[in-house]
Amino acid sequence: MLSKKVKSKQISPMPIAQSLPRFPHVAALHTATGVHPLALRIANRFTSRLRGLMLAPPLACNEGLLLARCSSVHSAFMRQAIDVIYLDRDDKVLRCVPMLKPWRASMGWGAAQVLEIAVGGIARFGIMPGDRLQR
Repeated sequence: MLSKKVKSKQISPMPIAQSLPRFPHVAALHTATGVHPLALRIANRFTSRLRGLMLAPPLACNEGLLLARCSSVHSAFMRQAIDVIYLDRDDKVLRCVPMLKPWRASMGWGAAQVLEIAVGGIARFGIMPGDRLQR
């Protein structure tokens, strides 16, 4: 009896969403202390902005979440504190909020977007109003 060899298609055990990089965009923060590269995830839809970093693992020192069309944040259901940077439409820093603890809220008047980075990032990178994010 002859058996036919059939090539079976390998199916990845990992769903597509998990196989994508966690932070697929690259950006750079231009500050007085230099240029600091960041790996960014951009939240530009209502659901992705609402979820933000809730129940997510802590950010690495070179990772961030950019919330587009956003001028306020909350840290409900978050496991760790974060640094919050409010940006205008041209990616210029308007305000910095270091160490926003879980279950708090913050607002940046005139902000068009918000960058969330690991706690200590504002001090480590020397971020101040007037600095710029380049994407």
